[in-house]
Amino acid sequence: MGDRCVPIAGRVAQIERAAAFLANGMSLDRCPIAAVRRRDAMSARLIGNGLRELDLFLTDLIVEAGRIDRLGAAAGHDPGVHPGRRIYSAAEAWRRTGPQLGLAGDRRARLRQMRAAQNRHCFGQLRDAGSETAMQRACADYARLAGEVLTALQGKLAQRL
Repeated sequence: MGDRCVPIAGRVAQIERAAAFLANGMSLDRCPIAAVRRRDAMSARLIGNGLRELDLFLTDLIVEAGRIDRLGAAAGHDPGVHPGRRIYSAAEAWRRTGPQLGLAGDRRARLRQMRAAQNRHCFGQLRDAGSETAMQRACADYARLAGEVLTALQGKLAQRL
C-alpha cells in the first residue's frame, strides 16, 4: 500500500511547499515583517496565476490518485498527461474522481469558489482589501485538500488488503 502512495505523498508535499511559498509572498523566508512587504507588492495577476498553479497541481494529484485507485498494483509509473483528456480544474477532477475515492462532495463547492477568486485576480486590474487574506486562506485550503486526497487514497488501498 505504502509504495503506491509514495508519488502521491510527494505531490502533496509539493503542493504544501508551493502553497506556503505563495502565501508567504513568493518566499520561504520566515521573517513575518518581510513577508507582509512581499505580499503587499504582489499584483492581482501574480496572485491569480499562483492560485491557478496550485489548482493545476491539485488537479493532477486527484487524477493520479484516481488512476492508482482504479488500477491498483498495475498502475505502474505515471504515463504523463494526455492532452486531449487533461482536466484543467480541481473542482472538475474532484467531481469526477471524488466519489470513487470517498472524498467529501461539499469540498467541490469550495474549489469552485477558489477558482472563481483566482479568475477575478488574474483578470482584475486591482487588488481589493481582502486579497491577501483570501489568498492565504486559499493556499491553506489547497494544502489541506491535497492531504485529504492522500488520506482517502491510503484508506481505499488499506481496505483492499
